[in-house]
Amino acid sequence: MSKTKQTGKTKTPPRHNAPDLLTAGLDMLAGISIEQLTIDALCRHLGVTKGSFYHHFKGRRDYQERLLKHWTEQWTERRMRDADNTKNIQQRFLEMVTMAEAVPQGPEISIRAWAQRDPLAREHLEYVDTVRMEYLRSLFEELTGDADRAQHLSQLGYCLYVGTRMVAPPITGLEHAKLFHLMATEVYGLDLPEPE
Repeated sequence: MSKTKQTGKTKTPPRHNAPDLLTAGLDMLAGISIEQLTIDALCRHLGVTKGSFYHHFKGRRDYQERLLKHWTEQWTERRMRDADNTKNIQQRFLEMVTMAEAVPQGPEISIRAWAQRDPLAREHLEYVDTVRMEYLRSLFEELTGDADRAQHLSQLGYCLYVGTRMVAPPITGLEHAKLFHLMATEVYGLDLPEPE
């Protein structure tokens, strides 16, 4: 433990649980690649020791696997459960769009790049993409009553979501909201207020 110069008191390093380390890793992926997300970099970022890391994880690969599971649970499955709490189909759609807007794009871009090189990341990404499109498909089938149309609408909407994040520079903010509004009103036939 280190002592502070001003008080001479012992400064206790911060304590972090496994979810803290996983969330910090996702935050770091906003600006770095998975190759740069090392144990040293993570520990430095949080101001913790490697012992703290190894208390929660067997090693880097265990951390990566749990990071992908954490991403899947927190950024997809939990958000779909939250949206399901809304009764009206249009409200559920708007809730999903709002939640999708709130998902930081940097970590997801890094995970998509990682999935190009790593079967584990690819497996998780394919699962996430499939679950998200299936959720959209179920919304559109409820909305249109047409399973084939719902399938195509979900693919179109999801491709727009991913595409607006992957172009350089990404399409964000009001411009992003206007694109989704245009698609929702013109293609999906929803009656939604104009974004401001």
